[in-house]
Amino acid sequence: MGLVLKHVERTASGSFQYRRRVPKAVAGIIGKTMFKRKLGDTEREALAAYPRFHAQVESEIADAKRRLNPPTLSPTASEREAYAEALRRRADLIAAGASPDELAHEGDSLADCYPQDDWEPVGVPPVDRHTINLLRLGPERYRPPEPTLNDALKLYIEERLGGDDPDADQRPVLLAKRVVGAAVEALGRGDPLLSSLTREDARKVRNEMLDRFKATGRGRGEKVSPATVSRELSILAAVVNLAKVEFGLPDTFANPFHKLPVARTAKGQGVKADDKRHPLPPDVLKEVRRRVLVGASPDLALVWRLIEGTGCRIAEVTGLLVADVDVTGEFPHIRIEANDARRLKTDASRRVVPLVGDALQAAKDALKLPREGLVLFPKYGRSRGSDAASAALMKHIRKVTADPRHVVHSLRHNMKDRLIVAEVSSLDQNLILGHALEGVGDRVYGGETAKLRATTRAMRKALGLPAED
Repeated sequence: MGLVLKHVERTASGSFQYRRRVPKAVAGIIGKTMFKRKLGDTEREALAAYPRFHAQVESEIADAKRRLNPPTLSPTASEREAYAEALRRRADLIAAGASPDELAHEGDSLADCYPQDDWEPVGVPPVDRHTINLLRLGPERYRPPEPTLNDALKLYIEERLGGDDPDADQRPVLLAKRVVGAAVEALGRGDPLLSSLTREDARKVRNEMLDRFKATGRGRGEKVSPATVSRELSILAAVVNLAKVEFGLPDTFANPFHKLPVARTAKGQGVKADDKRHPLPPDVLKEVRRRVLVGASPDLALVWRLIEGTGCRIAEVTGLLVADVDVTGEFPHIRIEANDARRLKTDASRRVVPLVGDALQAAKDALKLPREGLVLFPKYGRSRGSDAASAALMKHIRKVTADPRHVVHSLRHNMKDRLIVAEVSSLDQNLILGHALEGVGDRVYGGETAKLRATTRAMRKALGLPAED
């Protein structure tokens, strides 16, 4: 059997020749239409010469393709992203059959494309710089750069927020970018390495956040509240926590944003949490309800009734799927789960909420709405649908009350008041409203049916409905 190598043919004189047509797409970049070279007069000579020349051809074609369709690496890409692209380039050469010596030769060739200073290239872009070092040394000796705070942000967005999917709710992504950007700006030393962050850095970020003022249509407003700063710092802590695990930071690294005190540092500035939103007074609640039931669209009126009768957040109701609603079982309920229409505010938000009284009838009516998809409220079961529903309901509320503390979210406070007055236990209140459960036993133990039985009894009591066996 004669020698069989890809792109190798035997000439009329008996020698072995490498002959390969240049792909049309890159022929203009390479500057020729054919790769040709004599490999030797014998099979042994051809076998010895083939790997190096074949790898050289593969590398030249791959390089031309990259120049034709350069990788979409952002100009603001981090060092780690540049390193990842360099790894990909090295992998392409290995896949083309390049040996370690040939990889090193390619690295030297790339380095020769730049001005030299003491035999080292200068002015090399990050991707080429990492490529040269990886080809010369390999990933075992040339390790990836240390992760920065922005590397941690990109990881958090990809792993926790679903990336930059345009069909997903981009508000959490934009919020995370804004918070991390504010932290980087406050530190004032570029994109800091995660390993360099200290508790002093965290305090500096917190103090900068507390010194901000809200922007209003007429200029600068009141200072940002401590509650807002606490939420922003919790995002920073979550970003760093994930990065510590995924980037393999040492156990000795302590997250500087973890449990960073805010309230006592703020010294009373801002508004108390319980002063931001008030329950709707009985007369206001009655009039707003009348206006909504008469003047709002049928689906919006059903949204209002479900919020009022369950204490759920508006996004939890507008994001319901048909499959989340059970009106025929022993204990009718709605199931609050994260889905494509909306995320959940906290882990505790994932729950089942009993349906009794008017809320049960509203759920039955909602199931009769015309629909083609899987969402309960087709008009609002989408990205930012809860914002649209909230804006529409607020128009009815503002016709009755101008108090800024009276909003759609006030209905949650109304339910909380009803549960307190009915002397419902804290555990049942938290199960209904989706607040964090205090003890491990409350969080872990107990079946769903038993909890639903208890919360149904509690809800009926809070709404003044007769108990049912």
